[in-house]
Amino acid sequence: MIAKPSIAFNDFSGTAKDVTARSVNGRNILSVRAQQSKIVTPAQAVSRNKLSKISRAYKQLSDSQMTAWGTLASHLKGISTFGSPAELTPHNAFVRINSNRAMVGMPLLTEAPVYKADVPEVLYEDLWISPDMIVFTGLEVPSDTYRLVVKMSPAQSPGTSSGWSKTVIVAPGIVDDWGEANITKLFTETIGVAPQAGMKYYLECWWLDTETGFTGESMWVSAICKAGSTAYNREYTPRVMITQKQVVPTDETASVEDFKFELSPGSVLAAASGKFNDMIPCSYLYLKVENPPEDIRYGHHCFLARTFPGTRYDSRYQVQYRDLYPDFGGPYSKLSVSCRAGGVGDGFEIFGTCAIG
Repeated sequence: MIAKPSIAFNDFSGTAKDVTARSVNGRNILSVRAQQSKIVTPAQAVSRNKLSKISRAYKQLSDSQMTAWGTLASHLKGISTFGSPAELTPHNAFVRINSNRAMVGMPLLTEAPVYKADVPEVLYEDLWISPDMIVFTGLEVPSDTYRLVVKMSPAQSPGTSSGWSKTVIVAPGIVDDWGEANITKLFTETIGVAPQAGMKYYLECWWLDTETGFTGESMWVSAICKAGSTAYNREYTPRVMITQKQVVPTDETASVEDFKFELSPGSVLAAASGKFNDMIPCSYLYLKVENPPEDIRYGHHCFLARTFPGTRYDSRYQVQYRDLYPDFGGPYSKLSVSCRAGGVGDGFEIFGTCAIG
């Protein structure tokens, strides 16, 4: 903006090409029209293409399908204006629902989902926004189809009072890990830098139902980046676990999927889950374990298990008890998975919790 006397503009107000003149308190103010950037990032291009494709798809719906989307739109809320939520059009409802689903890789819905109830708010036990991690613990997940969507701001001055307009989606839809969600890597990849100690961050999150595309009310948090948690200012205690990435079956005919074994913090319970396939029927299997946790040593952990129906030796589910026995003291770190009761088949899964033996 320019403010200076000018003979050419002494008695002029209005716009000439890119220059606008106006008189304010006896002074002539000249301003230059802002030039919009034509640069489009790859992420923006993908997002715009998705929205355009979804919007065009609405025009291909039948009259009855559009009517159903109109019925759904009457239940959904738009952005609140002066305390009153805005009404959505059938087209807006179609685009909103399918944009939500596209964000988590779900296909386009042409039939309007049935509206049953609102998606609940996000409830959790604690949250860390520290230079080393951004982690939710104690997440209460209402349904297996729900995914957590998180928006965060880049680093802001600790003296700011509002930075919600600067938030961007850093986690488009993540699955909790037994009530815990670590979004550190997603944040760093999106923002470009890790959280900085002493700076302020603004966070917004909500649940997304991947089946229907419905979303819940947003939960808002602002906090200074520090070592302690936002709720109780306590240190983060890493979970003691063995995951799928650490195990390799010693039996070449066997395979393991989604394996996890964990000692529950602050209790005498252990939890486990996993699927074992293509095994030669036997009562035991050894898993090689890389970098086993120091807190997991000897002990019997007896979990419920069940065989897979339709396998070579089983035509229906059979209940088993499987003993997970860690042996990490010698040169060969291994975890034995032994059948202690029930039928033995060539495929089974373990699940649940047990007392540490």
